[in-house]
Order: sequence, then C-alpha cells, then structure tokens
Amino acid sequence: MEASRVSEKVKNYLIDNVGNMLMPGAPFFDEASKEWKVSALCRTERGIFVVGEFSLDEDLNFIAIPTKKQMLKILEKTMRRVPALVYADPAELRRKGVRAATI
Repeated sequence: MEASRVSEKVKNYLIDNVGNMLMPGAPFFDEASKEWKVSALCRTERGIFVVGEFSLDEDLNFIAIPTKKQMLKILEKTMRRVPALVYADPAELRRKGVRAATI
C-alpha cells in the first residue's frame, strides 16, 4: 500500500532529523498537484498538534520539508493559545493575577 510507504518515509525522516516527539499524520494524495501530503504532528502533555506539512511526489521524493525551526515556531504559537486546566482555589488565582474561567 502506497500510503503506508509514504507514512514510513516521513516517520523515518522525523526520527532521524527532528526527534521522537513528532509523528506523521495520515497521508493523502492530492490528485490536482499529483503530490502526497502528510501532516507533521507533535505530541505534548497538552495534546497532539499539527506543526507542519510534508509534500512528496509520486515517486516518494520529498518536495517540501518543514524545518525544525518552523515546526517549533508553530508549536510555540499553538501552545500559547491552548487553554490549560488548573485545579486551584479562586482566591489564590486572583492573588496571582490569573484570569480563569471556572467550570
């Protein structure tokens, strides 16, 4: 199956060049551009986030590879927007200047 070969190629690239906190998303073939597209996903303590996208041609040669720096920048921006669940006394949060939504 071609999709599994695409996924394996991106996975190996990520492990060899970036690290083991990243993994490939599900590959899909874009008929219009005749390219495979694969999201780069990063596992964090707050979830899994898309941090980039790889493109490969029909022969599985890389066309576009996000850099480690680009992926890190996307992750940092994403993490700033992700809410955090905090168990704390409302008075303590006010003293620390934390604005929280209670649920």
